[in-house]
Amino acid sequence: MVYEDEKAVAILDKFPVSPGHTLVMPRAHYSDYLNAKEDEITYLALITKKLANRIMQKLGADGVRILTNVGASAGQVIFHLHIHIIPTWGSGYPDVYRDFIPRKEQPKEYYEKLVELLSSDK
Repeated sequence: MVYEDEKAVAILDKFPVSPGHTLVMPRAHYSDYLNAKEDEITYLALITKKLANRIMQKLGADGVRILTNVGASAGQVIFHLHIHIIPTWGSGYPDVYRDFIPRKEQPKEYYEKLVELLSSDK
């Protein structure tokens, strides 16, 4: 868990596309983005922006992809609304992630290190 409050949580993706790949989701259940209440979407957008900025700053990313999938044909696998924050680097991953293999469960230390780094906004 890299973020939590009374309305939302954010966790590291179990099978990350890139180092720091994070999922932001509401505590309330909605099957997807299109079925969520507007005030929930607004709140998630604010949390996503805050975390995306934190991830970029702390991981030295050049950019981020922010996305959500709606429906199986769009690639949705977990049918609980979640927004992906996927850090990107124009020149490749930083040296600290040189052994990173996308879409593979990472070693336990990967998750522990990133939770410690990303769970603080300092």
